[in-house]
Amino acid sequence: MFEHIMVPYDKSEPANRALEYAMDLAKKYSSKISIVTYVSMNVSYSADGGASYVEMVKLQKKSAEYDLSKLEPKLQELKIPYCIKAIEGTSITETLISYAEMHRVNLIVMGSRGLGGFKKLLLGSVASGVLQHSRCPVWIVK
Repeated sequence: MFEHIMVPYDKSEPANRALEYAMDLAKKYSSKISIVTYVSMNVSYSADGGASYVEMVKLQKKSAEYDLSKLEPKLQELKIPYCIKAIEGTSITETLISYAEMHRVNLIVMGSRGLGGFKKLLLGSVASGVLQHSRCPVWIVK
């Protein structure tokens, strides 16, 4: 049923809970998991000798991939096939939707709110956007 599950991951508590649900589903359905984190290409940089735009994006991507690599031991222990990837884009929602479509994701499991936004919101803007625009089912985890 769910051959490929995608988990947008930003180290927030809802994202960690979403990953737990996704791993449980992956074990039950023998699914592959793609854990993706977004790296914004809308990076500002200092013109006074600071790192170039390209270098800043590379540094952010490397940092994101390092953070994702910390998730690997648990996935290996559970023997869940996985892919971890830092994906670049200018719109987080569009980038996540595009990744899901290009990689034939059958289910997106994501936190209701990430690290950004207002805690008073019931549903974060990214979760809301993915829910509205995804062609596959989306499971929102509080």
